[in-house]
Amino acid sequence: MWQRFQTLLLLICAGLLVSMFSADMCYVMVPETADPGAELTRFAIKFVNRSQFIIFTFVTMALSVIAIFYYKARILQIRICIINILLLIAYQIWILVYFFEFKRIYTFTIPAIFPIVCVILLLIAIRYIWRDESEVIAYNIIRKNKKNGKIKKYQNETGHEKNS
Repeated sequence: MWQRFQTLLLLICAGLLVSMFSADMCYVMVPETADPGAELTRFAIKFVNRSQFIIFTFVTMALSVIAIFYYKARILQIRICIINILLLIAYQIWILVYFFEFKRIYTFTIPAIFPIVCVILLLIAIRYIWRDESEVIAYNIIRKNKKNGKIKKYQNETGHEKNS
């Protein structure tokens, strides 16, 4: 399970989403006084300050972790990843709505794009999961045909086996 590349991608995605629990979504620097040389105070909005972002972050992180443990049921793992992708796209759209609403006041941070990074990681993971599933399907077809006697092996003059 842990040696597969798609497991690593799902784990990175879950890690990015967990990091959003402690990250700032956006911030603003406000001077303490009206003086031009006054110190600036930073006010930030964290992802955990908004309940809808907490829910999205927790659900998508949980789906990433659940997908890791369904490594034997690859089709189900792909379906979980697709559901996660759809939720992450909705999450990123919601963050963009906040961005366009507050772009004059707040500066958005790098973790605000983590959902779209996770979408890319999940798409790559789906590709590798499907590759594993197609290998298993091909192996089962070959094994079934060998068992039924449809594939006969013979040796040519050089001694190598060939499938007919």
